[in-house]
Amino acid sequence: MRIPVAFAPPFGLRPIVAVAALLLAVVPLEAHDFWVVPDAFQVAAGAPLLFRTVTGVHFATSESPVAADRLTDARILAGDSSRDERLGDFSISGKSLIIGHKPANAGQRVVVLALAPRTSRMTGEAFLKYLRLEGAADAADRLVREGRSPSRSDSVVMRSTKFAKTLAEVGAGGPRAFQRIAGHALEFVPLTDPRALRAGETLSLRVVARGRPLVGARVYSGRAPDADTTREDLVTTTDDAGVVRVPVSRAGLWNVRTSAVAPSTAAGRAPPEWEVEWATFVFAVAGAQPQAPSATDSADVVGTVSRFHDALAGGDSAAALALLAPDVVIFESGDVERRDDYRRHHLPGDIAFARAIPGSRTLVGVSVVGDAAWVSATTITAGQFNGRAINSVGAELVVLTRARRQGEAVSSARGSAPWQIRAIHWSSRRRTP
Repeated sequence: MRIPVAFAPPFGLRPIVAVAALLLAVVPLEAHDFWVVPDAFQVAAGAPLLFRTVTGVHFATSESPVAADRLTDARILAGDSSRDERLGDFSISGKSLIIGHKPANAGQRVVVLALAPRTSRMTGEAFLKYLRLEGAADAADRLVREGRSPSRSDSVVMRSTKFAKTLAEVGAGGPRAFQRIAGHALEFVPLTDPRALRAGETLSLRVVARGRPLVGARVYSGRAPDADTTREDLVTTTDDAGVVRVPVSRAGLWNVRTSAVAPSTAAGRAPPEWEVEWATFVFAVAGAQPQAPSATDSADVVGTVSRFHDALAGGDSAAALALLAPDVVIFESGDVERRDDYRRHHLPGDIAFARAIPGSRTLVGVSVVGDAAWVSATTITAGQFNGRAINSVGAELVVLTRARRQGEAVSSARGSAPWQIRAIHWSSRRRTP
């Protein structure tokens, strides 16, 4: 029996001419991160700024407050460095540390925080396991590939440090500050102003480690879920200049996060020491400009798939069918269904399942070649359906083409015609520990 999956809306991606340029992976669910989130990204001149720290697994839900004495750096950077200030107005509210500040001048501000390092002693094997659980599996795998793995060591010392950045606007106009460098051992430096970012566009950032671009770093990005969506993450890799490009398809609260692992630069340490740094950056994405043309082909493509899953979760069979081409084919469990077969047989069950059990979804990739495109994703679904426990992992491949308008050929110009789903391939299996 097929197990349909409820999906959160996926991300829109930048144009990809041939093979997808994003190398993506499933995000570890156990990673614990540290973020700083503004109470508002825009305040009037003379109004106070408020920020809260978030610590935990899921952005942006905090599990416990950070003690103020754990902060080794707490600054607010202005476009003019002479106006930089130290932060010192701290209080605890619920599960967050609240940071207050009242800027004297209009302009953009960047908040930078650093936590005191935590030192732990463990076996080499436990060190690698920690990296994999906390979202740095690529770093652990690289150590193994390069023959630098400490897995056979009975004792290693790890120094773990976390850094967080965000920004906010004070008044109208004023100097921009988004490219200010905090000087942390690991940090994100936006190359484009996040405050000008719109849904369907792409944010470019450089990852800097100890003053140098970090090449080949795995970067995780995601949007805070709301009442209508579940958590979802996208994984990309920095290029040879340490730059990562994060496509964002929807308005809302977003974050990026990454890590860096390196042996201690102090020679002759016994037992060997490893430095592990974690960095996050929080930003907001505004809605698309009214009546603006589509920002990217890939954003349109992923948006079409998103609307299909939204229709299932919302119980709107007409909207779901409208996105399927007349000759669509659906492959699953060794069977092939055409559009009418799907409408009569599996569509009602898919809707019932999607409405009963939310799922988490990780976009694996998107490619656009002329008038054809394909989108792939992996899923995790857990819950109860019709009295039956569901705990499964799944994979999805959706093939799309530009829809033909009545009496005219498809134009290859970006955004000149909507996209239709031509084929879907679903597979799933029981999730094992």
